[in-house]
This record gives sequence, C-alpha cells and structure tokens, in this order.
Amino acid sequence: MNILNPPAVIGIIGGGQLGQMLALSAIAQGYWIAVLDPDANCPCSNLAHHFIQAAYNDEDALKRLNVLADVITYEFENVDVEATKACIDADKLPQGFKALMISQDRLLEKQFAINSGIPCVPFEHFNTKAEYDDLMLNHPRVIKTRRYGYDGKGQTWLYTQTDKNNCQLHFPHPYVIEDICLFDKEISVAVCSFSDGIVAYEPFENVHVSGILRSSIYPARIEASLAEKAVHYATQLVEALDYRGILVVEFFVMGDAIYFNEFAPRPHNSAHGTIEACDFSQFDLHIRAITNHPKRNPKRLQCNLMLNILGENYEQALKLWSTSLEPIHLHLYGKTEIRPQRKMGHLSFNADTMDPCIELLNQWRTR
Repeated sequence: MNILNPPAVIGIIGGGQLGQMLALSAIAQGYWIAVLDPDANCPCSNLAHHFIQAAYNDEDALKRLNVLADVITYEFENVDVEATKACIDADKLPQGFKALMISQDRLLEKQFAINSGIPCVPFEHFNTKAEYDDLMLNHPRVIKTRRYGYDGKGQTWLYTQTDKNNCQLHFPHPYVIEDICLFDKEISVAVCSFSDGIVAYEPFENVHVSGILRSSIYPARIEASLAEKAVHYATQLVEALDYRGILVVEFFVMGDAIYFNEFAPRPHNSAHGTIEACDFSQFDLHIRAITNHPKRNPKRLQCNLMLNILGENYEQALKLWSTSLEPIHLHLYGKTEIRPQRKMGHLSFNADTMDPCIELLNQWRTR
C-alpha cells in the first residue's frame, strides 16, 4: 500500500468512543472520516464526513464503506468477520482478518499466545455437560464464554464444588475454564506495528472492578526487567499476526513471571493516558500506521493517571472535576444514555513524577 496523505478517507467500522478518538486524531491530521455503526447517535456520528447507519453484517453497507474509504479500520473486535471478508478489500484493511478472528475466541487467543512463546495461566475448554461434569475443581477457577465476553461479561467464578453444581450454563456451548490468577498486578502493553517496524509504549498498570477497567497508571510500577519482558511478549504476538496498527496485550504479573490474559487488535481503554502524557497518542500512531507512514517512536513526557467515568458515578465525577483545583483533563464520549457500568468518559491527570498521580487516585477512591 502506498502512503495515504490527507485528505484521504479513513473508514471506521464501529462508532463508539474508540472510533470517536480515532476520528478526532485523523481529522486533526486532515483526513476525512467514513463511519459504519447501527446507532445513529453513536459517539462518532457527529464527527463523520460520511455516516452509514447499518448493522455490522449488512453487506450492502460494508460495500458502500469499501467504496467510500481509501483505508479501513475497526474499533472493536466483534466485527462480523465473514461479512467483512466478503465486502472489504483485503488491501484496505491493514489490521487484517487474522487478529480479528483470533481475538473473538478466548481459546484461539490462548492457543495463539502459547504458540507465540507466551505463557498462559493453566486452562481447559469444554462444550458439553458431560465435559463440564468431568472437570476437576480442587482449586478456584473461572469459567469464561469463548466468544462475546467483555468488561467481565460471560464469566462465572467457582470456589467450591457447590458453586460448580449450581452454575447455570447453556449446553452445547463453547467455554474455557482457567485457574484464578492471584496476581500482583494487571498490566497492558500497547504496541504499534508499522510497515517498517514495531514501536511500544511502556506498560500500563490497570485496576479492574467487576471486570471493568476503573483506572490505569502510566507507566506501570513494575521492575524494568518485567516491563521489558512484557514488551517483548507483546512484540512477539503482533509479529505473528501480520498486523498493522495499535494492538494491546493484557498480562497478569505474579512475582517475576508474566502470564498472557488477552489481546485487543485496536486502541484500548488502558492506553488513553497517551493522549495527554505522550508526544504521539495511541490514536495518532494507529492512524499513522494504517495510512502506511514510517514508524514513529512515541515519547512519554509525563506520568499519567487515567480514571474511567462509569454511568453510576457520572454526575459525581463531573461535579468533582468542575470544582477540582488539579489540572485534570475531561473526556466525555457523547453517549446519550447514562446507565450503570457503562463507560461514559474518562479523566486524565499528568505529573512529572508518579507520587502526585497516586495521591490523586487515592483521593478520588475515597470520594
């Protein structure tokens, strides 16, 4: 693919907050945006130069996007692979179909990680009631649906045999079951693959509650050797995927060991701090990579704290932000419906050292 300079049209499948932030970066660079999303009021709808309201498996709509756009990206991994393959020119989709297909299935993800030399927490998979009944539960384990699980959805935690007996599952259905990882920290690594090489941000340290990311500290408070290992693993993974753009890999840290959790072939919530803390954000790099520009090594300018705003604390977060004396950046996604557990926006705070970020995080936790 030749270098695509502005005002080329970038197509985005999905108009959520990640699509919105991709569009903001692309528009600032002079590109035009075409968006496909079923929701006429999605966060990206008022930014798009061309907006196609349609289901993600609408082949006529996908073909229209293919005609409108010079290059196409997706902002979430539950895109319909078969419909997209049938309607989108492969050379217009630098992220490719391989990463998309693998990331939609937790079993394929884990197997791919292991084949790429990255360790996983011990796991098994099952499809039937008989296979489930044969599983041993001599230590705590967690069941995850293989497909369509995100933000803690589709997960069941088993601590006792009674939990296992009372677990409500649907058969036949593909599941994985893995050992509960008593990790020291959860981290993620954002790497960006260009046509001429791969660059990486330092790891992010993440805190999840009920499966939903609540905060990220950048850079992660881990030993340099662990950070290097995490970046190495993430680089190995993206190299094996024939992929262009930002890809984020989540890991568990236990002592001096790192275990693969999952990857996202797109920009990621945990790396939002790069917008304020770096010379080039994850969205800037993704746009640069998919338009086939040479690689750019991002530089962290300050430490960063990112806090998600969920529906249940939306009003409180706005009130605290409006009265805070701290230089906190507010990002709202423009979602029309506020509901519990829904990501409505995020707050971002920079400092020259990590201590003010941690202090602010502790203050907001107590509020």
